[in-house]
Amino acid sequence: MKAPAILGAVVAVVLLAACGDRGPDGEPPAEGPPPTTEPATGATAADGPPCPDPPPCGDDCSNHPFAPTECWTTPYGPAKADVIVDGPLRSPNMLYCDAGAYALCFFSGPPEATGKPDAGNQPLPCVLEGDGDVAKCTCEVFTSGPYFVDINGILNLGAYFETVQTCGQDGSQCANIHNCGPDGKIPGCEKRTQAPVCQYVEDQDPDAPAVSLMPKADLVSTFSFAMDDDYQIGSSPCTTAAKYAGCMTAPCFFAEGDDSPPEDGETIQCHCPTYTGEFQIGQPNRTDCVIDGGTTHVWSAARSVTDGGGQ
Repeated sequence: MKAPAILGAVVAVVLLAACGDRGPDGEPPAEGPPPTTEPATGATAADGPPCPDPPPCGDDCSNHPFAPTECWTTPYGPAKADVIVDGPLRSPNMLYCDAGAYALCFFSGPPEATGKPDAGNQPLPCVLEGDGDVAKCTCEVFTSGPYFVDINGILNLGAYFETVQTCGQDGSQCANIHNCGPDGKIPGCEKRTQAPVCQYVEDQDPDAPAVSLMPKADLVSTFSFAMDDDYQIGSSPCTTAAKYAGCMTAPCFFAEGDDSPPEDGETIQCHCPTYTGEFQIGQPNRTDCVIDGGTTHVWSAARSVTDGGGQ
């Protein structure tokens, strides 16, 4: 599989590129908006431009051509902040998907292995690249079983708008972890609408951008319980703002020239945008919110808030 440039090299296009305002061949307008300014450290709410609600593209929202989700999907942060309202294990934000290969970065971060002491886990580092706007995270691959996409963390603007139109802004109108459970076995789950973003993750193909979530990526990063045997899912709060990698729906790439089919448990490099704010590490009893002084490694993490904005 071919390994393209990192996410930061993807050319930004204007918001309307996700909403049908295109040239005769589907190309976006030539000029995009000025880059979104990072909110001040420690910001809690309403510090960035909110995503339009309802989406301006109506019934014409599309994943392609790609436009990054630079607006704030919640009052507590933009898509790259991976905000989840009312807890990742019960929130309708966590959309349930039942098919497709994906990368799992939930336990990535430090240069050394983490998780259960006797599990023999491999290191899954997240290494800051360049000016620190992107972290290259080593993540594990899975080819089957249920997984979840945080509706607030969809990095493709058109796919985000399309998913909001179908599922509601909080995801409650589609299959999600609240109404399906972690394994999809809550009665009635099979009758619920699967979110449009699930199909884009399943169809992800580096050579077929029209059906993919992230251009040129081999796979997309999502969340699942597939590594629960070797890691204990938990929550260690980091209440002092620091940099972390928001890997939800980030593009992931195999080594250049690797054309073999993905296999469970192999590793892949995911290019996760970083964000500075409060967050939670997805493992219990961690006190190392800042790794090696924050100069080389960061956690792959998310921010869980209540409706009132608290942790």
